[in-house]
Amino acid sequence: MQAAVRAFLCLTVVSVLVACASSKSKSAAFAPEIDPKDPLAGTRLMQQGQALVNEGKIAEGLERYQVALALQPKNPTIHNLIGVAELQRRGAAQAVESFNRALALAPEYSDARNNRGAAYVQLGQFALAEADFLAVLGDSTHANRASVFFNLGSLYLSRGDPSAAEENLRRAAVPSGPIEAFLLLGQVEERLGKQELAETAYRQGMAKAPERPDLALALGKLLDSTGRKDEAREVFRRILSVAPDSPEAREARSLLE
Repeated sequence: MQAAVRAFLCLTVVSVLVACASSKSKSAAFAPEIDPKDPLAGTRLMQQGQALVNEGKIAEGLERYQVALALQPKNPTIHNLIGVAELQRRGAAQAVESFNRALALAPEYSDARNNRGAAYVQLGQFALAEADFLAVLGDSTHANRASVFFNLGSLYLSRGDPSAAEENLRRAAVPSGPIEAFLLLGQVEERLGKQELAETAYRQGMAKAPERPDLALALGKLLDSTGRKDEAREVFRRILSVAPDSPEAREARSLLE
């Protein structure tokens, strides 16, 4: 086992050395406007990488992050951003490695710990995920607690515990929380037979994100299933107006026929 660990460490060192050796060519190829001697170069590269990842250009965003990492190999934020990008393209195992590096450099980095928990969920390692999420909630300085409650709620739902999921999703479905929390909370409330609470969650989500057809479709189907046909049809028509080319609009049209 120790030999295997040493071999892994050697491979890691080689990877870093290769990245450092090629950093100048990468800078020229992917960020010609960045001066490596500029103390803000790493920050600019991270910002560019985030913009590209947000546009769905994950591979290009990762290239920017790698250039930034070559300039600042001990910056935990870069390792965290790389992990987030890997997680978005379903590379959970690679993401965990990046989050581990971020936490090795900054053990109290709660964002990286929360993100590692999300990666563990993708890997089906639920006990490790739960431990990370609970550790983040123990950090009183962590600002985005709603996202952690959402992650915990999603985790408990995956483990077949809708009651625990409901408790945490209610804490996530707040004005500062992720919009997905309202959708998932509504689905859990329906599963628990709490139709009125499900309706409330969907409507609150729609008020926060009126452009989201998935919330409207969930509400419309709930209204339809409880015999409120006219109200349901009104919601389905709203979907056709807000997002006429969406998959939800296609389903809404079929329900209106």
